[in-house]
Amino acid sequence: MNKDDLKARMEDYSRFIVTLLILSVYFYLGTIITTYLTESNYELLMMGLTTISISAAFVYTMRWKKCSQKLQDQETQ
Repeated sequence: MNKDDLKARMEDYSRFIVTLLILSVYFYLGTIITTYLTESNYELLMMGLTTISISAAFVYTMRWKKCSQKLQDQETQ
C-alpha cells in the first residue's frame, strides 16, 4: 500500500472509533435511564450493545495502530 492509502485508511478508522465511542456512550446512558428511572427488561440488551460497540472501537484502534506503524516503516525506508 502506498502512503496516501494508509493515511486515508487511518482517517477512516479514526472516524469509526469516534463514532463507535459516541454510540457506546448513548447505549450506556440508555442503560442507566432504563435501569434507574423506569422499570424495563432491556438492561442486558443495552449493556450487550454497549460492550459490542466498545469492542468494535477497540478493534478499529488496533487496526489504526497497525496502519500507523506501516506508515512509519514506509517513511523510514
